[in-house]
Amino acid sequence: MKKKSNKKAGVESGSKLYRKRLARLVGAGSSNGAQEEPFEGVLEPRGVLTQGEPTVIGDDAAAADAGVSCPVATPPKTSSTRKTVIWIILSLAIAVLSIWAVTSQNKHFRFSLFLDRLGNSNKGWLACAFLAMLGFIFFEALSFRTILRGLGYRRSLFANYTYAATDIYFSAITPSATGGQPASAYIMMHSGGISGSVTTVTILVCLALYALSIIVLGVCCFTLRPFLYFSFSVAARIMIAIGMVIQFALAFMFVLLIQRGQLLCKIACKLLPLAAKLHLVRNPERKAERLRESLNNYRLCAEMTAGKKSMLLRALLYNVLQRASQIAVTVFAYLAMGGRVRHAADIFAIQSYTVLGAAYVPIPGGMGVIDMMLTDGLGTYMRDDAAATELTLLSRAISFYACILLCGVTVLLIYVVQKIRGKKVR
Repeated sequence: MKKKSNKKAGVESGSKLYRKRLARLVGAGSSNGAQEEPFEGVLEPRGVLTQGEPTVIGDDAAAADAGVSCPVATPPKTSSTRKTVIWIILSLAIAVLSIWAVTSQNKHFRFSLFLDRLGNSNKGWLACAFLAMLGFIFFEALSFRTILRGLGYRRSLFANYTYAATDIYFSAITPSATGGQPASAYIMMHSGGISGSVTTVTILVCLALYALSIIVLGVCCFTLRPFLYFSFSVAARIMIAIGMVIQFALAFMFVLLIQRGQLLCKIACKLLPLAAKLHLVRNPERKAERLRESLNNYRLCAEMTAGKKSMLLRALLYNVLQRASQIAVTVFAYLAMGGRVRHAADIFAIQSYTVLGAAYVPIPGGMGVIDMMLTDGLGTYMRDDAAATELTLLSRAISFYACILLCGVTVLLIYVVQKIRGKKVR
């Protein structure tokens, strides 16, 4: 008996052996000679998802008809081109306003003097700052590669670089980093040939490790350099404290969704009608459906990462190194502008506190917020306010704007390759 399987676009199907195996699974529960209904779903080969029986990626009804019980992956949806263009324009406007706000607050700052001091800076330390910026992209690519290999997908380092660059670019031009994950998922599925389930789990793991890496750096700062927390203004200290609490809450929520996801979903679904009556949410049925989809994704994440502690630890290490590379840009910029080496660890801690305090702010790339907080924290170690402003501009120009420009060029090249040559990056 032959079995037809309809493949979904952009999702990698399983081998012929497992398609035959699926046919036997379905045929076992049917009467002899009965015509089988076509199965809607995609079969993943063993070793790609979990050990054991093949896993079906489709809808719940399709999986039940096939006799296979499994979670259903729902990859993030990409935003429209129009929204992307709007966010690019808004991000440029926010960047200009941020630079103006930082420089206008300091009456002694002059761009001409800044350029002169930049020309007299130590070029070796500046080169190290640019290398640290590249490390920010490189370590995220290594994190992607580690997770994907642990889930059965081997892709080249260049391919993982494209996933990381896409994630960084769109996360920087959209609020709260909401655009990077769907855009990266699109590239992983359509250019990398990675299944929707593995793509979803990879992104969920990266989100969790992102929060954990910030927590690791925050704990190190509060442990090794607690006095520097008080070098910030009261408003900045409040933001840093809130940021630490939010990162712990995000990490705890991720674990809770995996361990007690069903209970949380039931509670949320019961509270949605009440929230709708109070006009707090709209379309409670649609919200409930999205909650169920998210729960399925977290269940899938729990299954696929079970027993892979070494993979998760390596990926976490790369995430910590990624954040450390970005923070190190400020340290190297400080040294390039004539700073003292013995203060390098303090500058690193100040930038870490800044990242912690701005991580939850719903502004693309934390523009403006990071600049103001960093200038505030650097005042103790710079000769005057103008020097603190200059260091802030230099470090942000390398760690953020140059990084986004490089990632943006990468995204443009990916688009050109896909549209003109039809080539796939693997």
